[in-house]
Amino acid sequence: MASQLVPVQQEICDPAEFGTSIDQFFLMVCAQWVLGTQIGYAFVEAGSISAKSKFWCSPPFCAEEVPYAFDEAAVGIIVWFALHHVDVGHVLLKYLLGIIASLIAYSSSGYAFSFGVGSAFFGASEFLMLGLNACNFAFYLFHLALAATTTTIISRAAAGRTSLLAHVLLSMFITAIVYPMTAHWAWSTNGWLKVGNGEIGFQDYAGSGVVHVVGGTCALVGILLIGPRRDRIRNGVLVDLQPHSIPLLVLGGLVLTVGFLGFNAGSALRIDDETGEQGVIVATALVSTIVSAAGGGLCSVVLHFFGDGTLNIVACINGLLAGSVAVCAGADVVQPWAALVIGILAGAVFHFGRRLVVRLGLDDACDAVAVHLGAGMWGVIARSLFAERVGVFHAWDKTSGLQLGWNVLGLIVIIAWSGGTAGTMFYLLKKKGLARVSAEAELAGLDGFEHGQSAYIGVESKRLSLYTQSMSIPSHNQV
Repeated sequence: MASQLVPVQQEICDPAEFGTSIDQFFLMVCAQWVLGTQIGYAFVEAGSISAKSKFWCSPPFCAEEVPYAFDEAAVGIIVWFALHHVDVGHVLLKYLLGIIASLIAYSSSGYAFSFGVGSAFFGASEFLMLGLNACNFAFYLFHLALAATTTTIISRAAAGRTSLLAHVLLSMFITAIVYPMTAHWAWSTNGWLKVGNGEIGFQDYAGSGVVHVVGGTCALVGILLIGPRRDRIRNGVLVDLQPHSIPLLVLGGLVLTVGFLGFNAGSALRIDDETGEQGVIVATALVSTIVSAAGGGLCSVVLHFFGDGTLNIVACINGLLAGSVAVCAGADVVQPWAALVIGILAGAVFHFGRRLVVRLGLDDACDAVAVHLGAGMWGVIARSLFAERVGVFHAWDKTSGLQLGWNVLGLIVIIAWSGGTAGTMFYLLKKKGLARVSAEAELAGLDGFEHGQSAYIGVESKRLSLYTQSMSIPSHNQV
């Protein structure tokens, strides 16, 4: 039955400008598809964090070796007690609050800076969605989903020690200012990167650079400034921590792999036309995405096998994600064979990028920097190389080389902007003591310490009445 209610805002939408009703419906479905990847990101992070099975003590009460650089004279008496906890509840609440913060921030100023009427550098209209044409609501919803994705990358890299307040503030800052500026430069009709020299400019179909390099760069400066998790440092050396739930991590990874299909299909913005051309673009993007993901997963697991002789599940999942990230930039213009090559090389970029991050002494809890920054950078370059008929490997002419130059310039600008702004925000939060949870909370377990409840029934953190007589837990700069 048709609704008898009069809509709050009636608009006559010109199909030439806003698309048909089929286009609007298609974009809304893809927007919900992309928003659903928040579930996948949450599961990946929740599964990746490690479980702590006990709390260490100091002599004379036991002979356990304290695996941190504690000053025993300052620590005093820490009594051993049995413990098993996982910070899954903290992770899930962080995602819920992050989505809320991102929605508020992007609706308040993010969309306006991204696509409002303004200059070549930023939009300057439709703040608080005031004056936003209802015909653009589907477009707004899709880009809200993309904006929210950037904050999940930071969350996963800095898992296990970032405070809820810091995550909320960072989510608002990234989606209100940082991401919108890059979206305007690359995707707005008058953005300076998109316009380029008037004939050739920066090209990024679905966000390898605009979304993933932004999020990966912010994550990199974040983990650099806030330091590693305290239980990952043993005798001054960064050690591996095992994920507490492989099934949860795999489930999240598969949700994300499917979610990338909506990500790249929706970036076509339309699907309805008389010639069927838009349908071909969407189909090409879908085929490219799944083929590239497969190449990334295969390459990553093979390289890991040659490295330590095991077929690692986490390496496979991260390879799938790296392949999906890399092909975003050129999913609409590459042939399946090129998508496979892009994915295979993305798996290699992830593998060696992860090793580099560890060698630099950085603690990336979910390998998000290698997946998003590494594979995202490769994806932006790969579009210029493999684009059918006009890429460097096809055309071998001045125009294709110039387009590659614009994409390299775009990467440099995006990394500089994202790193500078996010670095400033992380530094201010750290300076005010807001970036990390307390040392006591981090070591005792965030679920029980901060929320008073456990994500798993029967698994909880309990502090005994005889806990400490005097206790001094060092900051991450001391471990």
